[in-house]
Amino acid sequence: MNKYRTYIGIIISLIFLLLCFSSQGRLILSLPDKHRMVVGERNTIDINLPRQLKTQFEIQIPGTSQSVLASPQNAPVSITKNDKGYEIAALKPGKVELQLKLLGYIPLKSIAIETMAPKRVIPGGHSIGVLLQSKGIMVVGFAPVVRENGDKVYPARDKGVQIGDLILAVNGQEVKDETDLAQIVDASRNSELELRIKRKDKYLTVPVNAQLCPETQRYRIGLYVRDGVVGVGTLTFWDPETWNYAALGHIILDADTRQGIDVLKGKIVSASIQTIKAGKPGKPGEKIGVFDNSGKIEGSIDKNGAFGIYGKTFKQMSNHLSHYPVEVGYAHQVRTGAAEIYTVVNGTDIEKFSIEIEKVYPERKNGKGMVIKVTDPRLLSLTGGIIQGMSGSPIIQDSKIIGAVTHVFLNDPQHGYGIFMDQILSDLPTANSQAAKAS
Repeated sequence: MNKYRTYIGIIISLIFLLLCFSSQGRLILSLPDKHRMVVGERNTIDINLPRQLKTQFEIQIPGTSQSVLASPQNAPVSITKNDKGYEIAALKPGKVELQLKLLGYIPLKSIAIETMAPKRVIPGGHSIGVLLQSKGIMVVGFAPVVRENGDKVYPARDKGVQIGDLILAVNGQEVKDETDLAQIVDASRNSELELRIKRKDKYLTVPVNAQLCPETQRYRIGLYVRDGVVGVGTLTFWDPETWNYAALGHIILDADTRQGIDVLKGKIVSASIQTIKAGKPGKPGEKIGVFDNSGKIEGSIDKNGAFGIYGKTFKQMSNHLSHYPVEVGYAHQVRTGAAEIYTVVNGTDIEKFSIEIEKVYPERKNGKGMVIKVTDPRLLSLTGGIIQGMSGSPIIQDSKIIGAVTHVFLNDPQHGYGIFMDQILSDLPTANSQAAKAS
């Protein structure tokens, strides 16, 4: 009996190897390892094989009945065999692993399916003013202290302080802004200071002795520092259920150190676009706006993440281009072809402009999943294409919000990158309680 089992095993192994090296086998093995679906969506797994061979394959949910028509009631998907292959229908949110088997028991391929609930949001396009205070004070340069004899000294630099360091505390006292730091340093006179510093993911203590500056008659440690950033951007979406918002589509970096800014506190407010500086090859354009603290937009900045800034608004949001929430479209649903962006080019009026999605990279996780081209004649005449301040402008395709504008091609402002909603939503902070809603 064992002898026959050995022969059977060898025969099955040979069949498996022949299948793997055949064109049909390579087709099966090239099926994706992972797939995402939205509840209600249906997809077909096409097994393009001769009829006689096709009957020897089955797709199963492991641990359930061998029949594809008997998927369990609690499974997130159902499987139906048809002439082309197998139709997968997403029934409810969840995860499941499908197995493609030969002769009903030889596994050839596993496909992890994730099903997601449909989500609806109010698309953005609103111009916003961003005021962000960093958690700690960032070192952005070195300023020499010039002694009476003309010698230049750099007290902090000479003790190892580096550009990009975050000064969190001095002598155990937290510093929140440039004024705090200057006052503590000046009050120290010539006594040693202990600077508590964050350098990337490490925390350090650096001893520094301040030096008297004859010109100002104040004690200094020879640093240029910054405690936050201010700028104009675009809101991507607002969730009417939680009052969460996302904007910008990319992290806010310090202009000098090119490092992400840890948020201590921040807020967004309404902004009105006053002037457009058109972009040219090699020279990006810019929206120039003014903040309006009494406008319709007001909210907190709770996170400066890889795919944008996030927080909650204190007022209800609306968009005259979309009176009702629109469905979110995910990366696997995005296609090349025509689309639109919502953005502001004058005052506070949100307008829609035509673009073309030229390339789609669903597998990319770096925020550059789409290559887009501005095709709208009016937008091209005003801006030359994508400009600073346009980051975060929502991209609409097939009546779904599928992502946002993120970066411009420096030498070709008509082109740029877009980020998928998948990435934007993946960075959205989770909270157990909703923000207090204004009456």
